Amino acid sequence: MIADSVPWREELLKLATALERRAELKRWTARTGFLVERDLMVGMFTIRRLVESAKTSSLLPRERVSFGMHPLTGRVPGIYDRWAYWEYYDMDSKRQTQLTVRELVSLFIHSFVLEFHPQSEHGPAMIWVVSERDRHKWLYSIPFARVAALFRRVGDEDVVHMEGPWDATIARLSQHDYVDAGLAQYDPYPFVENPAASRDKLVAAFPSLLGGRAQP
Repeated sequence: MIADSVPWREELLKLATALERRAELKRWTARTGFLVERDLMVGMFTIRRLVESAKTSSLLPRERVSFGMHPLTGRVPGIYDRWAYWEYYDMDSKRQTQLTVRELVSLFIHSFVLEFHPQSEHGPAMIWVVSERDRHKWLYSIPFARVAALFRRVGDEDVVHMEGPWDATIARLSQHDYVDAGLAQYDPYPFVENPAASRDKLVAAFPSLLGGRAQP
């Protein structure tokens, strides 16, 4: 378990900055590729440990992130086919889908394919990823900027409200949750000064999390 989340969050912010910086590069070396892979994996493990240690909003694992989906076009790629993944999926056909943060983290940690390309005339820097479980169906794509934004959001998160038994079931809300629900505003991002709302407003805004809980 993570005892103090602050240094881990600070590390996430550093990883977000590094990804954003590399996403602007037009050329990558082998060293750049290693650093990107390392930062992606460290960032995903960090988010998973923060969630499992109850150091994030209770809603974070359920937040949704947009991905592209590229269907399998032939046989299922084997372990040595991952280096030519584009031969097995329709890279020109893409439909949008969403994964929860919990699913996203698992996808990266258990990736069968994890490849990426720098920004070019064809578009922004992209990540291509699929897990062992899903490789027989499709390949996912996601821009670097979207992953960096997730790292930054979690790194900047501040749990501002907790209620319930002091165990894994305790309900936790962050300043991001307050802003998303229209109960506060960033002043400036990511700060919310003295976030507060009545119990009725909190229950109305977060019924799935607080609706069944007794008045504290």
